[in-house]
Amino acid sequence: MTALAKVIAEGERIASPTREDEAEMLSKARRILAKTRKAAGRFSETRGVLLGGSFAKGTWLRGHVDLDIFVKITPTTPEADFEKVGLEVGTLATRGYPRGKKFAQHPYTEATVEGVRVNIVPCFDVPKGEWKSAADRSPFHVKLVERLPAESKTEIRLLKLFMNGVGVYGAEIEKQGFSGYVAEVLVMKHGDFPSVLEWFADSKQSPTRPFSLPDPVDEKRDLGIAVSGESYGRMVMASREFLKHPSLAFFRGMSGKAHPSMGEEVFAVVFSHRQLSEDTLWGELRKTSKHIIRHLEVLGFITARSMAASNNADRSAILFIPEYVELPEAEQRVGPTVDRREDVRAFLSTNVKASRLVWVDDDARVRLLRPRKYIRIENALADVVRGKAGPVGASKELEAGMRRSARILHGAALRDQAKRTKWLSDGIREITSDAIGTR
Repeated sequence: MTALAKVIAEGERIASPTREDEAEMLSKARRILAKTRKAAGRFSETRGVLLGGSFAKGTWLRGHVDLDIFVKITPTTPEADFEKVGLEVGTLATRGYPRGKKFAQHPYTEATVEGVRVNIVPCFDVPKGEWKSAADRSPFHVKLVERLPAESKTEIRLLKLFMNGVGVYGAEIEKQGFSGYVAEVLVMKHGDFPSVLEWFADSKQSPTRPFSLPDPVDEKRDLGIAVSGESYGRMVMASREFLKHPSLAFFRGMSGKAHPSMGEEVFAVVFSHRQLSEDTLWGELRKTSKHIIRHLEVLGFITARSMAASNNADRSAILFIPEYVELPEAEQRVGPTVDRREDVRAFLSTNVKASRLVWVDDDARVRLLRPRKYIRIENALADVVRGKAGPVGASKELEAGMRRSARILHGAALRDQAKRTKWLSDGIREITSDAIGTR
């Protein structure tokens, strides 16, 4: 038996639930499903409930299982009533358990019932292809995958375990990784776990979209659209490394080499804000990071790497590793060519008073040197996040939070804060670690 085969065999053991696990989960699923069916029966708009997700398909990972229950609703139901009925069924079915409202295209109920995370999601009861909401395809996904042979389901579990181990499993916007259904379709397309990794290892990136995968249930839908270039790239690098040096660490939890000393290079904008749903929060954090980077670039500060961190409630941070923390006192401005008379006049009238030197280069362009507004990146960041360098480009909640509470932390101050704040410490460790397979 080869080293790869030995590792895969052990991976199968780790990934596969025992008979006792299956019996326990089946008992819980039946009880929760019965409660949901009873709750749904109180509303004339419902047409029954369906157990979905990886448990219903038989592709769930040992120790990692959620229960997805879909409440089928009459297609003629108005959207407002569709959302209302879906949430009321979820509330009734999970009464007495911790629960909350989550958001995708439509809101749904997430609860912890008997130690299991349960998602109760409304969908329209429509024929295949006549979709009215994103969840309408899910019952068809269940039917497609549940009839796969047991061998294929084992291969799917291996792939999910691998993706989870290398940090790219999960379609939530915080991660923008590979969903469970994407893993299932990849095995259906390529045959088995090693073949999927070989495909990633040899895959060629599209100039328009790194990863593309049609949904077998709806060929017009690209499952890859929710996968970020970073997650795709990390999967490619991890696949190459595993095939070259197979190890159980890829299944149990693998990360690239950490560089703790790089923590001294990190700058953080740490702030409080109104509590938002996780999907909304992470969408806004990603957008805000991009806008702040653009502001910094305009001011002369190039960012090597950036990412967001959050407690997923009311405290967040945007982390940066800049190429330079200090710039020269003077900056060069390049103007138009001298033949553009009015443009030259406008350029000079705006800049010449503050300039130290004005000249014409070999391309007949007007250039000048003028004092730079920001020399240190922390000063630039402080003004950017408080809107003094133009609109931040964040949601009202995040922008208000930054203007009210943002602190620019670096060096000892950031180290001290990270010691007291696990989510911030985790973010710093991630931004200062290599990708898997890069060395």
